[in-house]
Amino acid sequence: MKTRIIIFLITLMLPVFTSLAQQNAQFNQYIFNELLINPAYAGTKEVWNINGVFSSQWTGMPGAPTTASLSAEGSVTPHIGLGFHFVNDAIGAQSNQSLFGSYAYRVNLTEKLRLSLGLAIGASYFTLDGSRLTPGDADDPAIPLTKESTLKFDSKAGMFLYTDRFYAGFSISDLLGDAIKYNDLVANQVQHYYLTAGYVFDLGKKVKAKPSFLVKEDFRSPTTLDINAMFLFWERFWLGASVRTNVKLWNTQALDNSLRNRNAMVFMTDWNITDKFRLGYAYTMTLTELRDYSGHEIHIAYYFPRKDTPKMKTPRYF
Repeated sequence: MKTRIIIFLITLMLPVFTSLAQQNAQFNQYIFNELLINPAYAGTKEVWNINGVFSSQWTGMPGAPTTASLSAEGSVTPHIGLGFHFVNDAIGAQSNQSLFGSYAYRVNLTEKLRLSLGLAIGASYFTLDGSRLTPGDADDPAIPLTKESTLKFDSKAGMFLYTDRFYAGFSISDLLGDAIKYNDLVANQVQHYYLTAGYVFDLGKKVKAKPSFLVKEDFRSPTTLDINAMFLFWERFWLGASVRTNVKLWNTQALDNSLRNRNAMVFMTDWNITDKFRLGYAYTMTLTELRDYSGHEIHIAYYFPRKDTPKMKTPRYF
């Protein structure tokens, strides 16, 4: 009974999370697969690769968010990259499955500096399972008795500037926003903006450092800032951490204080097991009222070698 009550409360809070907080699925190891947040990333590795991510937030809490993602991207010509990204996201009684296809076009600005422009088009399938809810009023018409679903079409756009050691990206998701009205099951969507950058430099013959940041903004909730520091040892083993916090850039006085604090520490490791296969793990330590519930994320990637390239560039820094 207690479990069903918690699930019901989480679901009741979904309109708050989706209208005031950022709606898109949250990942920690995007620093190794920017396609998760930017369609212009497609093809920048210049080899086809598959990435799988499974994330569990607030593990142990009934109805807590879980996210599974599968993406693939690669280069089809020296200037064109393609990719796809599938996400299965669930919280409480609500879930959604999204599938997006990405197209990116790359140009050489200098001998080392390249610019990629990308566009993604896809759809999301939202489901609310009313059988998992315990309403206070059994005749409440706003709560379905069975599963209710709806399909939503949308698009993303972005740009990605990079060299072998440096990258900077800017992208926008939910380009259509709430231009198309759906039923009450889907809260109004808002555009999300992502700004990221990073650089890899040598600390010695066997150690490299990769500081980076990510700013997430929707202009309706507090700005989220990730500050990341990763270190690469012996060209094989990554170890580092990320600080996630809120930054007050815009007027959000209407928000309850409990929605302003989303601070967390993320500890990450990633292992280039071979030139083709890598495995990563991230542990999230929440620094808010949910500190008793930690988060876990697993990342698996496989790279397909190019026939015209005897030896692939290893390791991949981003």
